[in-house]
Amino acid sequence: MNKKVVNRISKILEPTEEQKERMFSNILDKHQNENTNKRGFTPMKGLRPALVAALMAFCLIITTTVAAAYLGLDIKFLNFLNPSSDEQAEYLANGAYIVDKQVKNKNGTLEINQVIGDSNVTLILMNFTAPKGTVLNKEHYSFENMDISMDAYGNFYGYGIISLKDENINDNKISMVMRINTTESLMGQKAHLSFRDLKGSDTIPGEFTTAVSGEWKASFKLNFKNYSTDYQVDKPIKMFDYNATIKTISISPISVALKLESLFTKKISKASGEWEVLGPNEYSDLYPITINYKDGTSETTDIFNGMHHLDGNGDMLFIKTFDKVMNDKEIKSITFFDTEIQIVH
Repeated sequence: MNKKVVNRISKILEPTEEQKERMFSNILDKHQNENTNKRGFTPMKGLRPALVAALMAFCLIITTTVAAAYLGLDIKFLNFLNPSSDEQAEYLANGAYIVDKQVKNKNGTLEINQVIGDSNVTLILMNFTAPKGTVLNKEHYSFENMDISMDAYGNFYGYGIISLKDENINDNKISMVMRINTTESLMGQKAHLSFRDLKGSDTIPGEFTTAVSGEWKASFKLNFKNYSTDYQVDKPIKMFDYNATIKTISISPISVALKLESLFTKKISKASGEWEVLGPNEYSDLYPITINYKDGTSETTDIFNGMHHLDGNGDMLFIKTFDKVMNDKEIKSITFFDTEIQIVH
């Protein structure tokens, strides 16, 4: 990552006096709650001035890394997202929600760290630690069985696991991002995850083998800030010679989503044909979009990343995700099936 961006992130994550006081209060509360359950201890009365002074000193000299855990994006998230500027890094950090949930049993520990999201994509940062003596050195990891549900969300969604770069392939720890694609934002929802049997493979597609057996369940809130800006379009287009209407476009640094209506969704789906295999785990995008930037450059989604959903009721949703975040503020227009939609910021 650019050194200037890293330096800017350090400034962004430096806690204010108010945030230091809040962290100090949280530490005292944690100390009180832990001691309440210990026989022979009276909360706060046993908290000597020296401990108070030490805690205050801790808050005053807290490092950027620790501050980030409270206030901004985890460094693993930052490396995965790869923001293009210090302003974008700050914007992403301001939308993150810290979960800090740990599910531990004899088979390993699953940590749910942070969540970010927009109108149609939710990203969950997770760490997994296997029992001592187990080496997690495969290129890709996932779970044999995954189940996800929300308290108040009944619409269509898809999900998958992305393995992050492993800095030490000889240890028992890995980091992953779970990507959830949805028809509506999951902001404010409560998620329930259930994972069983961690599996690994050196290639995708490839043969996955079980690395750690076991089951891990966690429930947590998705209180991230929605990054998306929604644009009302209501523009007619032709898709494979069939009439359709682009209703809205949602744009954020992590995705572009188009919602359309048509009386010919089944015919459009049939006319799109079959995916073409372009390489290992790479398939052609049957409904590509071109993103046109203000500086005259453009990029087209030739390789499929995201989700396509066409139902029998006339609704279509196309979600496009990318290897790294986009500079969404510099987008001039979106071209879809030879129709250009101007984006007015």
